[in-house]
Amino acid sequence: MKPEKVDDTENSAQVAGDVIGDTAYSERFVLKILLKLANLDTLKEEIKEKAFEDDVCTLWDMTAERDVVLFLQKHDVLKLFNFALPVIEIPRIIEIIVGIIGNMCCQKEVVNVLMKMDGLLNILIDYINTDDSLVLVQLLRLVSACLFLANDDEINIWMDLFVKIEYSSALYFILKNSSHKLLIVTALENLNTLCSYCNTDKFRTQFFTHFVIPEALDSLISGFTEITVNQKELCIKDDLERVLVISLQIALNLVGFDKSQEIYSQSTENVITMINVILKYYEDKLVINKEIDSDLVDIVDSTNTIVNALKINTDPDKYLELSYSLWKAASSIIQSDKNGSSFEENDKEELKEFVAKVKPSLAILICNYLSKCKDEDLLKVLDLIGGDYEDIVSWVKDKELQTNVCNRATNYRTRLKDNVDS
Repeated sequence: MKPEKVDDTENSAQVAGDVIGDTAYSERFVLKILLKLANLDTLKEEIKEKAFEDDVCTLWDMTAERDVVLFLQKHDVLKLFNFALPVIEIPRIIEIIVGIIGNMCCQKEVVNVLMKMDGLLNILIDYINTDDSLVLVQLLRLVSACLFLANDDEINIWMDLFVKIEYSSALYFILKNSSHKLLIVTALENLNTLCSYCNTDKFRTQFFTHFVIPEALDSLISGFTEITVNQKELCIKDDLERVLVISLQIALNLVGFDKSQEIYSQSTENVITMINVILKYYEDKLVINKEIDSDLVDIVDSTNTIVNALKINTDPDKYLELSYSLWKAASSIIQSDKNGSSFEENDKEELKEFVAKVKPSLAILICNYLSKCKDEDLLKVLDLIGGDYEDIVSWVKDKELQTNVCNRATNYRTRLKDNVDS
C-alpha cells in the first residue's frame, strides 16, 4: 500500500493540514500506524495481516525524508517501538521496525534521544544474536548510522553495550559463517565503521580488548573471500572494489597494536591470500584494462604496513611478483605497449601525478621484501627484476632500507661473480 498523499486541492483545509512538512505524505496515514503500534492488546493479531506489513514497509520508505522522521519524533515513535518490539516475533516486522529506526538515526536529533533509552538500546542490540539475516542487516546499519553521528559519550555507551552483548564475537561469527551476500557486505561496512569511530585515542584500549581478538582477522578474510572469490560474479564493480578497500582498511586497524603480531601469528597465510587477491585485481585493472585508480596508492601503502606489522615472509608469487608487475606498468604508463593500447587517453598531468605517488610505494613494498626474504627467494627476485633493480632502489627514501637491500644485493652479485670466475 502506498502512503496517502495530499490531494492538490486548495478548497480542502482539512487536506492541506494533513501534509507532513514539505513532503506530500499524509499525517493521517502515519498516525493510523502509530495507533496500531500503541494498542498492544490487538498488535499481536494486527501484525499477522499483510496490510499491516505493507503499511509499515511504506512508512520505512517514508523515513528517508527528514520531515517524516521529525514528525515521528514529535509523536514519540521510539517509545512506541520500545513497548511494541518485545511482543513482536515475526522477523519481517522486526526487520522493518529496526530499518525504520536505522533510517531515523541518520538524523542527529534521533540519535541523541535513542542513546538515552537504555531499554530500547538493549532490545535492539540483542538482535545481534538472531539467525535472521535481514534483521541483522538492518541492525548493523543502525549501529553504523549511530556511530557516524555519535559524540564521545555516546560511543562510550556503545562500547559498553558491545562488551555486554559480546558483539565482536557475534559479528565475527557472521563474517566467518554467512554466505548471505548483503549481510556479509553490511557486516564488513559495520566493522569498518567500528574501526573508524571506536579505534581512536580515547577508546583504543577498549577497542583492542573487545575487537582485536584471535578470530578477528580470519573472520574478516572469510567474509572477504566469500564476496571477492566465491560470489565475485554477483558483485557489481563498485561494490566489489568497496569490499577490497575496506577489508584492507579493517586489517590495517587490527594489526596496528603492539601485540598484533602475537595475536595473529596463525593468520598470516590468510592475510597473504587477501593481499594476493587485492593486488591481482588491481594488476588486472592497471596492466590489462589500462585503468588508473588512485586507490592503488593507499592499497600499496596499507599492504606495506600490514606486511611489516605481521613480519610476513613468504614466496615471491604471493605478492612480490604482482608488485613488480604493477611497477613495470607504472614505469611505462604513458607509453604505448606492443599491442597499441595505452594510457594516452588520460590527462598527462594526472598520469604523471599518479606515477609519482605509486612508484615510491611500490618500491618500498618490493625493497621491504628484498630486505627480509630468504636467500633463495632473494636470488629469484633479483633475477626477475633484473635491470630495473637500480631504478626501484632509487625511489626508496628510507636510507636504512635502501642500504640493507643494497648490501644483500651486492653480496648476491659478488657470490655470483665469484662462482662465474671460478
